[in-house]
Amino acid sequence: MAKHTLLILNRKSAARPDLRAAVRPIEKELGIKVIIPWSGKDLRKSVREAINDGVTRIVAGGGDGTLNSVAAAVLRLRKKAPVSLGLVPLGTANDFARAFGDKGSDLSASVRVAATKAAEPIDVGYINGKPFVNVASGGFGAMITATTPKEMKKRLGGLAYTLFGLAKLSDAKSVPAQISIDGGAPYKVSISALAIANSRYAGGGFDVAPEAEISDGLLDLSVLSTDRLMPENLPFGRLPDISDPKEGVVQRSRLKSMVLETSQPFHMNLDGEPMVDQRFEVSIKPKALNFVFPGA
Repeated sequence: MAKHTLLILNRKSAARPDLRAAVRPIEKELGIKVIIPWSGKDLRKSVREAINDGVTRIVAGGGDGTLNSVAAAVLRLRKKAPVSLGLVPLGTANDFARAFGDKGSDLSASVRVAATKAAEPIDVGYINGKPFVNVASGGFGAMITATTPKEMKKRLGGLAYTLFGLAKLSDAKSVPAQISIDGGAPYKVSISALAIANSRYAGGGFDVAPEAEISDGLLDLSVLSTDRLMPENLPFGRLPDISDPKEGVVQRSRLKSMVLETSQPFHMNLDGEPMVDQRFEVSIKPKALNFVFPGA
């Protein structure tokens, strides 16, 4: 049978016995070719070759970071041929798949859905030209994700982020910045953390954007300020504001575009992919990617 589906696995996921048990019985039936890229360059090359060979479905097998890498490769090439993206959630948190009810507990069902279910168009967010399909987060949490030593993560897994974050807690200061939303005038703010969400969940199951919709043409912005320097006249409030004297003030808004400028290098995390800059140009491309929603 011709291979019309390419399943891309990260190296960590490829060693899972339960994944092998799920894929092998249906590999030939569904025309699935499995690859394990050894680098980002190899991944992009594999996607390009697969599309040139007539593959119409690319499936990312991994967590949100793997999904981001595969989606970026598909977005570069989708104009050349009709191709859609599926997902088999194999990460620790599986935040993007969680929004659609698939936590990776039934891999056989996840693989079959990803390979055979009809795709639907979804929005894609961009920051400084780099795409994200789930959530871009910024501030202290993003800094911890980006700077936790690799050896520490290898030994301790997800616990490494918690321990390293506690060690760096004294560095958790708000960053002076200014934000311009949808081409409006810039407003000065003080940011401890923020989330720019295309979907709902991030950080291991935290519902950072309860009203986010993947195909509404909008991004949901949440800004946390712990030193209460958020001015009341910010163009927020199209979603309910939340005040908590212990946790600080969270302001929420929906937007099509945004420019964020910070007074110092600021850490961002796009679906797990790190970025550091002082100017962030944010936009959304509605219905830019044909995606197979996980779940039944």
